[in-house]
Amino acid sequence: MTDQPELQAPNKPSPSDYPPPPWKARGELWMSLFRTRKALMLPTDLTPVGGRHTLITMLARYTEGTLRYDEFAVGSLVRRGRHAGVLCHRIWVDSTASLYGGRQLWGIPKELASFSWSGGSVQIRRDAGPIATLRVAPHSRRRIPVSHLPGIAFGQIATGRTLLVGRVAGRLGTSRITPTEWHDPLPALSTEEPRLALSVSQARFFFPEGTRLGPTATQTPEAGS
Repeated sequence: MTDQPELQAPNKPSPSDYPPPPWKARGELWMSLFRTRKALMLPTDLTPVGGRHTLITMLARYTEGTLRYDEFAVGSLVRRGRHAGVLCHRIWVDSTASLYGGRQLWGIPKELASFSWSGGSVQIRRDAGPIATLRVAPHSRRRIPVSHLPGIAFGQIATGRTLLVGRVAGRLGTSRITPTEWHDPLPALSTEEPRLALSVSQARFFFPEGTRLGPTATQTPEAGS
């Protein structure tokens, strides 16, 4: 899971290539909110929460459980009806089982990358080159035990909108991730300082079977962006 070479995905995934839900794991999670220079494109069946310039970044280390892997995602906070969660614009993992499970079970568009950790930073690379280098702050001393944080994500399978309603428990604090390198295809940031930063240490993750919400819609940018 650390300092490993670039991963190559098998050509034809099958259910045997990934575990069935629910997925359970333990590890660590960091989340930071940034503002982007340009409005982020969203499908018209999803409504932005906090504006189209708000980007959430998530870095997770699943160190034990159903699968062990690292994950980095950038997305928008959105709503559809009574459901609110994250729509991942791009998401990378260093596990082929996680990649295919994410795509086939929940419609989350995972891609493969390598994660190289050194001290308090991690470099994330794909075959085409570097994606980002992130400085990861230690977990803050003041932390609050939480038993049920929502981990909700929207996805897409074929032309249908999907929903994953997971949950996270652990010790919640204000630690953050800060980009020191940030490359295409990531959206350009207005500033490298996050507007909000949270982390969960001693985290316990639960990802159940997803649900289908109905058809998706085409992506459109915000008017006047």
